[in-house]
This record gives sequence, structure tokens and C-alpha cells, in this order.
Amino acid sequence: MGADDNGMCSGSEASTDPMSTGNEFLDKALVLHLNNCNRLLLKLGTFGPLRCQEMYALDRLLRESQVLEIVCQLTEERAGAASSAADVVQFSTRKEGVLPLWDLCVEVPNIYTCPVERFLQVLSAQYAAPISEQHSGLADAVCVKLVEDVLNRRLPRRPGSAQSEQVTIFQYWSHFESLGALVLDTYMMELAEEALLAQNLNSDDQDVVLRALKRMPEGRLKKEGLKALSLLLVEGNSKVVSAVSAQLRSLAENPRFRQRALVCFLEQLEDEEVQTRVAGCAALGCLKAKESIEQLVYLCQTDKEPVREAAKQSLMLCGEDGKSAHRRLEETLDSLPRIFAPASMASTAF
Repeated sequence: MGADDNGMCSGSEASTDPMSTGNEFLDKALVLHLNNCNRLLLKLGTFGPLRCQEMYALDRLLRESQVLEIVCQLTEERAGAASSAADVVQFSTRKEGVLPLWDLCVEVPNIYTCPVERFLQVLSAQYAAPISEQHSGLADAVCVKLVEDVLNRRLPRRPGSAQSEQVTIFQYWSHFESLGALVLDTYMMELAEEALLAQNLNSDDQDVVLRALKRMPEGRLKKEGLKALSLLLVEGNSKVVSAVSAQLRSLAENPRFRQRALVCFLEQLEDEEVQTRVAGCAALGCLKAKESIEQLVYLCQTDKEPVREAAKQSLMLCGEDGKSAHRRLEETLDSLPRIFAPASMASTAF
């Protein structure tokens, strides 16, 4: 058997050559994904009933496994032959304009990675004008939001701090593959609508907030909007809190919206910011979410004082099951095993 028959990634045990796909640019992309796998693996473990980050990590690891399969296939087919995004990845549903945008961001022979700043520049060149025509001042935020969605993390906020950041074609593909059929131009305008809603909900002007609440279409209320609503429950004045509570309860009559909101607010219970965790508790209480009782009890036992108090208040809003859990919680720490007993708790969303 010749050396070429062993495959580009393999080598004899005695070989001192570093492992390679046979393409230096694909190698760099692969290293980025392997490092990402390492970060995701650190999120796996035992975290009590707070499991959102772990479940998301498992989902992302599944996507990374798909990326590794593509890399192996490219390695076997000699990756150097690829000259466009379409030579590397394909979508399972129609994604008009998505791959051509990537081709604008990169130059042959390196079609596998792109500096984040370059990606943002191309996005801005393509979409700043149409977004600004309808939503003045939002173009930059929308472009950054897309990049953060693709990377699945927030970008540093200091000017120039993203210079060394890279995005890979596989991250780009994975993000859009997880979505339904779309036209990129339309998708960018939808992101702008979401950004406008979140901006208005975060406004210091009460009238702007109240108008946004009245005009808020259910379909536009995504993760950032839901987070903004939850924060208003703990930071807004009585008029705003009343309006937010009424809006959330009204929207929650739709089972699909309620489930989406429930997952979002449960995710907030694991946020690094104390205020965001407090807001998540408040929102779950507003929804009278019995599905969250186990998580709220856990926070009452483990988190900082502001979060513990918010969790206790929310338990009292979660029907008789929540009140019962609250009473047992107040009695003694010795009753903790009974609190977590399956027979005494409502089932969680997970």
C-alpha cells in the first residue's frame, strides 16, 4: 500500500510530521473547531436541575460532529480543489444569497476562514444602506448580531478587540443550516426588526417602551426581546411592570410562544449576571410556570440573596405546587431531599 493510500490525516506511528488535512487553511479552520469542542465539553457535567447550558452544549457538539464529517470528506477529496463556498458545504433547504455572501468575504485559496472584521465590513457594505433606510442607526448592531449568532457568543465590545477573531465557513454554514428556508436579504431585515424591538424595550423613555409593548407582534419576540421584557419586570416602574405582565400573560396563551418564552427564561437562570437571573425568576413567576419549580427551588438553595428572594417570590406564583415547595423550603434545610422528590414536584420542561 502506498503512502497516499493511508489518507491525508493519517501517518505511521514513527512519523514526526504533524497531522494535517493536506490544506493549511482547512487545518486552521479545523483547529478552531477542535478548540470550540473543548470549550463545549467543559459545559457538560452535573449542575442540578439547571441544564440549559449543558443541553445547548450537547446540541452544539452534535453540530461540530457534522463539521468534522465534512472535514474528513474534504480531506479525502483533496480540499485544495475547493474554490467557492458551494464546493465545501451545501444546505438541506433553500438559503438564497447565503453562500454568495461568504464568497464575497474570502479570497481563494483560503475559503475556510475569514477575519471577523472583514466579515463585518462585507455585511455592512451589503446591508447598511437598506437597513438604515427603514431603521436609522441600527445597521451596525444588526451586523454584529449576525456575527455573534454565527459564533454563538458575544463579541468583545472594545474597539479593535475583534481583530484576531476568525469565523469559519463551517460555523457560518451550521448557523444557517439550523434555520428554515430563507432569503438572506429578508432575513437581515427581520434581524433589524428584532433589534428595533429590543432597543425600544430597553429605552429609558417610558412612552417608547409602552408603545413598543402595544405594537409587539408575537412572531418578532425572540430571545433578546424576551430578555428585555423580563428585565422590565424588575427594573421598570409600576405602570411598565403592569403592562409587561399583561402582555406576557396574553402572549403565553399561545402554547408555542409559551414554550419558547419558558425556555428563554429558564436559560436566564444560568446567566452570569445576577440581575438577569433575577429577571428570569420574575418572568417565570409572571407566567406561573409550574414547569420551573424545581429550578426555582434549586436557586433558593444555592444562589446569591437577590436571586434567592426572586425565586421564592416566583414560587408563590406557581400555584399550589409552588406554594407547597415554598413552605417546605422555609421550614428547614433538612427537608431538601423531600423538596426534590419527583412525587412532590411538577415536571420540568426538560
